[in-house]
Amino acid sequence: MSGWRAKLKRNWAYMITATLISVFLWVAVSADTVEQRSVDTDVIFILGDPAYVMTEQEPSVDLVSVVFTGGAGDLAALAASRPQIVVSIDSVESDVLEVELSPEMVRGRGGRNLVDVRAVSVRPNQFRLAFQPRMRRIVRVVPRIDDVTVASGYMVSDSVRAEPGAVAVEGPAGSVEGIDSVITVPVIEEQLRETISVEVPLAPPAGDGLIELSSISVRVTIPVEQRIERAFAGIPLGIRGATTTGLRVEPSLVDVRISGPRSVVEAVRSEGLTPRVELSGPEDYGATLPITLPLPGPFLTVTVVPDSARVVQEGSEP
Repeated sequence: MSGWRAKLKRNWAYMITATLISVFLWVAVSADTVEQRSVDTDVIFILGDPAYVMTEQEPSVDLVSVVFTGGAGDLAALAASRPQIVVSIDSVESDVLEVELSPEMVRGRGGRNLVDVRAVSVRPNQFRLAFQPRMRRIVRVVPRIDDVTVASGYMVSDSVRAEPGAVAVEGPAGSVEGIDSVITVPVIEEQLRETISVEVPLAPPAGDGLIELSSISVRVTIPVEQRIERAFAGIPLGIRGATTTGLRVEPSLVDVRISGPRSVVEAVRSEGLTPRVELSGPEDYGATLPITLPLPGPFLTVTVVPDSARVVQEGSEP
């Protein structure tokens, strides 16, 4: 036993060296062993015809399984770099195209030729591609402000604007034809006391991601002003639809209250207020008729006191 231990002590360095050489030789021999292996491979269809859009791919996979033959080490390196099949479609001759993939179409990453390995088979190897003519149209932008609130005593004082107010949509004709507007994502603002202008993304239209927009966002302006009220007393009440003379309206004067955005309310003048009753014919004489008043400006609320009147002939009893 002591002799064995002595030999081990004297020869340990040679024994370790021999072991490492054996391992290296085994790895080298294994790497040179020819075998077959299935490797996931990217399949890419490139449409070069600008007049069409590819709308469907069946099967809808972006990977195929390719069986390769070659050395174990080469196959391991190939799987790590991910080979690919690129199919270029220069022009579309029909709405449907059947494509068959073959081992000869397989390339290394970036289109490099395969080295020391060979593609044997591809699965799946048949694809059905569908196309539609490409269409482009201009549609309006609709801001979404459902989640916008203004502080008490304030109001939205004018139309909400988007800049640009229209964008181009482009994609398959069957989808684009059904689009007449594009909406923004919701604008979320609370307790506004002044006008704001914010950049807001556009919500992608329906169309399986095939619809393109000329702009991905717009600037939405929400005008906000203080709400005020003004009273106008003794405004003459008119008659509309009268075909005879000698008619009068009772009462002849009314009071008008107007509320709305400060800038709009302050621009109203009494001479621009035209309250009136609508007369259909003699059958309305003596009847109580509602008083109407055309709005003297946008975003205004109008109240007329009283809200009704009578049309009578001159000389008749009140």
